[in-house]
Amino acid sequence: MTKSKIEPHRCFISSIDAGAAYVDYNEYTLDPDGEIYDYILQLIAYNYDNTASRKAVYDEDSFLAAIVPENAEGFDAFVDVVADEMHELLKQVAEMSPGSGLFVYATVDGQPVIAFFKLNYQTKFSCEKNSDGELTWTKDYRLLPSHTQKEYDYFFINVFENRVSMSDSKCMVDGQYVNYMAECILKISLRKSEKEVVKVIQDVMTNTIKECYEDEAPQKIFEYRRVVADTAREEGEINPKRIRDTVFSGNEKAMERYEQQAADMEIKEQPVYVSPKTRRSLAKKQKIITKSGIELLVPVELLSDKNVFSFKQENGMVSIVINDMSGEVK
Repeated sequence: MTKSKIEPHRCFISSIDAGAAYVDYNEYTLDPDGEIYDYILQLIAYNYDNTASRKAVYDEDSFLAAIVPENAEGFDAFVDVVADEMHELLKQVAEMSPGSGLFVYATVDGQPVIAFFKLNYQTKFSCEKNSDGELTWTKDYRLLPSHTQKEYDYFFINVFENRVSMSDSKCMVDGQYVNYMAECILKISLRKSEKEVVKVIQDVMTNTIKECYEDEAPQKIFEYRRVVADTAREEGEINPKRIRDTVFSGNEKAMERYEQQAADMEIKEQPVYVSPKTRRSLAKKQKIITKSGIELLVPVELLSDKNVFSFKQENGMVSIVINDMSGEVK
């Protein structure tokens, strides 16, 4: 995500302090030329496509759907509910640190998005009251973290698509170690992160291929990687069922083995949304490294093209034949 694709519309700041009698927040006027505006852009750009973020989709009859505003005009009410939930949780959980809350309603890559950051400490800004009793940002170099503390926790809500992504920030609540923003603030159930899902599917597919295809395994693995890249590019998601049916077509043994492993690893048949960052990663050239250290970079779309490459596996060794040698050696 680049800063040029982010347009903040409204911003609220809050003081998150368990010692306060009530939650304190107010709207902050954004200056597109100011340092704080650029700081907000940096926070969103750096975290929005984070593949390690935990994911969720919320239903229309959920608590979250009831408080998410349809547009920026209704943002005040959302801030009021979440800031109050955060304040109440902080009073109950001793290990949670005080800090500053940053709420932003923005357009991100053409989509309406709500962003929230709990700034646990920072070397740049903190939230304080001015002489008029209003909260404002001030530079503060005194705030330091504990050795286990993250700089900030965050969540993003895509208003149109009912999608949520957030940091995996956990603490002990009622005797259970939970993601406090999911369980206690937004009241949603999380899925595995995008990064985790992609890796689990890759592991299950690769293991199944190695068990069921023997000498054809290298070629089949490359076919699988091309199918994944194509699916992500064309549909913006990874579809485990489509990938399975395409790669294992006509091989009942492989189908059954995949189903067993998929069940063990809790892989669902429903498509999994992948961010533009992951789509680009899946479409990158595949690196092949031989035992002697020779490295080959192969475009994903050519991996399973037998007119260009052919692979043969014998006695644990893989032979690679490059059939197309046109072009220059650089």
